[in-house]
Amino acid sequence: MNYLARCVFALIMVMVAASPLQDRFVHRTRAASSGTHLWWISKNPYESTARFELLHHAAADDERQFQVASTFAEKPIALAADGERVWLVFEALNHKMEVVSGATQFNPASELWFITQGGALQLCTSIAGESLESLAAFEGEPWAIVQGQPDARVLRGDQWISVQLPAAINDCQVRMLVVAGGALNALGQSSDHSIKRFKRESQAESQAESQAESKAESKAESQVWIESPMKAREFLYAVDHAARFACVTGSYNEQALNWVEAGELAPIMAIAFNKSFPKAGSGQVTGMGSGFAWIAETGHATQKTMFRQSWMSVLSDGAAEFSEPIELRAQISKASRWYHLPILGVLSLGAIIAAFLVRALNSPLNPLEKARTKEGDMDSQALAQKPEAPFKKWRRLLATVIDLLPCAIASLVIFKDEYAIQILIPPLWSADIEISLPYIAMVVAAIAFSMFEEIIFGRSLGKRLMGGRVVSIHGESAAWWQHIARNLLKGLVLLSPVLAIPSLLNPMGAGIPEIISRTKVESFEPANNS
Repeated sequence: MNYLARCVFALIMVMVAASPLQDRFVHRTRAASSGTHLWWISKNPYESTARFELLHHAAADDERQFQVASTFAEKPIALAADGERVWLVFEALNHKMEVVSGATQFNPASELWFITQGGALQLCTSIAGESLESLAAFEGEPWAIVQGQPDARVLRGDQWISVQLPAAINDCQVRMLVVAGGALNALGQSSDHSIKRFKRESQAESQAESQAESKAESKAESQVWIESPMKAREFLYAVDHAARFACVTGSYNEQALNWVEAGELAPIMAIAFNKSFPKAGSGQVTGMGSGFAWIAETGHATQKTMFRQSWMSVLSDGAAEFSEPIELRAQISKASRWYHLPILGVLSLGAIIAAFLVRALNSPLNPLEKARTKEGDMDSQALAQKPEAPFKKWRRLLATVIDLLPCAIASLVIFKDEYAIQILIPPLWSADIEISLPYIAMVVAAIAFSMFEEIIFGRSLGKRLMGGRVVSIHGESAAWWQHIARNLLKGLVLLSPVLAIPSLLNPMGAGIPEIISRTKVESFEPANNS
């Protein structure tokens, strides 16, 4: 019996914690818009511990990308945005709710948006209270409605100032703040689902009062609220919009976006989504410029990991329907990532010069030589393949592909399937070295294995399968330093394909690595004792 009583008590506590008011609040404040900037909260599925991220998207960004502005161990319960600034509120601890804020600025050098100052959100004055009903930002100041308190709170300077709400709002079951049409709107939803709406046009007249908190001033503040009747059946939530007041009505799966004109709803369109887009209840409509944006996130799990996708669909001003959903990608900085180009250029030029120098020094026509030497004749003749044991060019190319193939598969596994195309992009062809990381990883691994195999066995896996081996230009077994030099230069050729031109022009495929290391690849036929 005691066990049953404990179970019933636990169930009641769970139901209280998941009350409709809290669920409505948490569900409808996961995204905020200032018109030019969109913000939303997301859970990172790749972290071993639960972490939450503040994601940012600039409406002017045609590439449809987002940046991870900040990461938190605790989930923010509300966020609001105004201009380039965002505010976040966290759950209460010791009867106080922590508030952080930051502004985003564009860095043209990296083509990224960054949270400033100092690259992190700044701690603001805490809000006294146990829970929050609503949060909005108006003319550079955050506004909050704390549960159980009749006054709204506005952060001016480093103090939260009390501003009395209209009595009609406080009589409602649910209270909300939303910025739309250049005004701060206070909405109340009664138990019969009727809506009370009051708006606050501007705070300019009350800026001189920001240093005082007397009751007389609070009464004067309350006179700024102007009642604006509104009729909305099946009201779900109001939409942040710079130009006009809009709201979403309907049910979880069937919703409609509406303008509110003279208190009446003027339907804009029904929110309908195809199979490739999340259901209506899993996202939120917010303003973006003169139009609207729909922000939603989906995720799916495999046996090893989880994948998160952020989607956005846009309803431009005057359009008849939302655009096809676009998956937002994390921004990639291009600042200081082209440094590999001058490095590869210098190394490539140095390899070309070294190849010409070594070939000239080995030539019997070297003016430094007093007479033709037998060794000089052997060197000049050994640079070409012996007629009786040629290792044809197509065999060399196929052997290289065989050496690269296992490392390519490993690189794809490490960098995931989305980088499948990038594995074919060498760093010399890319201004951003991060794009070529799968290719670089493949080449480094292949060269390391080939170097080890050639030092021990005289040939790599590809050459073994194609019947070739590496020897010195005199036909003897190559020294260990020759294998090292040859493979390092081969890696440089793969990273900088321009250096492969001599190999392509040579009938036998010999190139810069062979010239400098004084090696060659010949066909290897095991002795037949029969």
